[in-house]
Amino acid sequence: MDNYSRIQYQQRSNKAHKLAIYIGLLLLLLFALASYLYLVMFPINSTASKYAAAAKREAGIKSVKTFKESDRNGHYYSIYGADAQGNNYLTIFNHQEKLVDKIPVSRQLSNAKLDQIYVKYAVKHVYSFSPSVYKGRPVFEISYQGGKSSVNYLTIDLRSGKVYRIIEGI
Repeated sequence: MDNYSRIQYQQRSNKAHKLAIYIGLLLLLLFALASYLYLVMFPINSTASKYAAAAKREAGIKSVKTFKESDRNGHYYSIYGADAQGNNYLTIFNHQEKLVDKIPVSRQLSNAKLDQIYVKYAVKHVYSFSPSVYKGRPVFEISYQGGKSSVNYLTIDLRSGKVYRIIEGI
């Protein structure tokens, strides 16, 4: 092998070696990221599965569609799902896994009424929207960007649409 061939061989070998190192570092980085995300998401996933089981046991929910958590008026957890007949319900639990309320979706605040509330309070962007309990009544807790680009909160009765509490300009 002459010197020119030996140099070409070493250059190809170095490129393959560098590529293997880059791929190994990329795989290590992806594994570290996946592990981090798993550890970060584990508490909420275990809480969701715990309250999904409570919804099945206490409220007869057979298929869970959505899980939400609210901690503005105490810790409340809500499960949106369907029973065996296919009727959709929203169930709200307190932090002790006790059923606070089970509301048929057909008896909840309509989208049209919610749109009227959004127009009245100049809701630009909704940050969070979760069922909760306020003074013993099921409510929607909404945090949003208002007309003056400030963070605002609304507490709305889940059935009638009555606004119980407004906090503006936080």
